[in-house]
Amino acid sequence: MAKRRKWSMYKKLLVSFTVFLLICAEFLLVYVNNSLKAYEKSDIDNYMNSLLKDIRKSSQNGSIEKYIKLANISSKYEKKSSLKKGYKELLKDSKLDFTSKKEKNTYDLTADGKVFATVKLDDSKIEKRLGLLTFNVWEIDELLAYNDEGLYSYDFYMNSDYKLFINDNEVKNEDLIASEMIEGYEDAYDKVDLPKQNHYRVSGLTYKPVIEVKDKDGKKVEVTYKDNKYYANDYIHASTMEEAYKHLAHDGFDPIKFAENWSLFMTADLDGPRWGFYTLTPNLIEGTQMYNKAYSWATLVDIQFTSIHTLDKEPFTNEKISNITIYNDNAFSVEVYLEKNMTLNDGQKRVDKLHDIYSYVYYDGAYRLMAMKSVSE
Repeated sequence: MAKRRKWSMYKKLLVSFTVFLLICAEFLLVYVNNSLKAYEKSDIDNYMNSLLKDIRKSSQNGSIEKYIKLANISSKYEKKSSLKKGYKELLKDSKLDFTSKKEKNTYDLTADGKVFATVKLDDSKIEKRLGLLTFNVWEIDELLAYNDEGLYSYDFYMNSDYKLFINDNEVKNEDLIASEMIEGYEDAYDKVDLPKQNHYRVSGLTYKPVIEVKDKDGKKVEVTYKDNKYYANDYIHASTMEEAYKHLAHDGFDPIKFAENWSLFMTADLDGPRWGFYTLTPNLIEGTQMYNKAYSWATLVDIQFTSIHTLDKEPFTNEKISNITIYNDNAFSVEVYLEKNMTLNDGQKRVDKLHDIYSYVYYDGAYRLMAMKSVSE
């Protein structure tokens, strides 16, 4: 049996020293690698992106409180309010980003553009590595989360005939900010039943709500969303009076004929006492803005200074109506365009263009003019 050869002291020392060098080299490589990573992390963009990833991860595994203090919130529109659920939902797939604020080392944290927290960093700790690298070690000094009033708040603008539901809970008047009259119908609300435009504001929601709007018959109404606001105040639209009358309680009114008479009245061409004023009054309501406007024109001296002229054989051409909006079964507005052709006393041809939106309500047996608004060409 062969005898095992004993290592000499030299070989033992050589092997031991080689192993020692390898360990030192490994340690040095790890140290250099860690130093480079630490230096890379000291770049503020890298640090903030890493922080956002950590916050997202914590929101998904239920440890969001590692970063964000959760307020105690209970909303009447949620069966069980949960900021944990809200942050998990908010941060799951949203684009996370940060923006610098004026205050030093302070940044807003955003999810799909929504600011959900502000972080202030401490840069007091400085490290030196490898004799060459000197860099800040960023640490969170303060992180302020905006959840004392929930994560979500919305404004709703809608027809007052509609009902608003959030998570199957009807929104009541305590969240009603304003109820405004439809423009042009201010004189009509004390005479006929008209919807208003309601503005609700709902806050204190911890997760995205299910929103529904229903009309007075319980049918769902289309809702549009823009800039954190919901809109459900669109009314019925029509392009012809025949179509409009399907939604109105009364028919037989001709907006073109009334527009012609109004135009004739403005140029002192309407037959009858007081320059034809009483031809218009069946479609006006005494005491309203439009009645007073017509009465003033009929009784003051200005009407006598209209240009001397004669109407052409075909006084009105290019007549058309469009953009009919039906607010309820007794109120509508209509856009009217027509051209009135005349010859001035000096023989010059003149075309007066009328392009206005007329707002009507059905009152005391007839459609009455509430407002007239010029359409810019």
